[in-house]
Amino acid sequence: MKCLKKAVALWAVAAVLAPTVVLAETRIQSDIAYRRELMAAMQWNLVRIAQTLRRQRPYDANRIAGEGRALAMLATLPWVAFVPGSDRGATKASVRIWQQPRAFAAAVGHFEALTRQLAQATAHAPLAASARPLEHVADACRSCHHRFMR
Repeated sequence: MKCLKKAVALWAVAAVLAPTVVLAETRIQSDIAYRRELMAAMQWNLVRIAQTLRRQRPYDANRIAGEGRALAMLATLPWVAFVPGSDRGATKASVRIWQQPRAFAAAVGHFEALTRQLAQATAHAPLAASARPLEHVADACRSCHHRFMR
């Protein structure tokens, strides 16, 4: 009888905790998917700006300005989804993100500032003036990926 009571108690605890574990894992996978999609959207806008600068597509001042604004706005979004535990699963995020949070935050802040500069250049300057800010954003991407991706 004593064994039966223990078994029932263990099953009750497991029944209460199992959904919590499943929800936590679902949340982590959702966070990973969220930041992956935002990174893809940032890349899309960055590539479109680069194509325009390389004259691989027609120049349209409104379109390139919109892509610059979109990139700067998107650059502020994915970082909240780098939650503890989201270094496992379908992600390339390195554990260094959580081991070196100040360095990661500094890289994020630098990237956000550079995307704002690029947005300003695409909005107000002649097309050629966007080349250097675009190069700086691309360099920041490569640097962060080198440091914080597996």
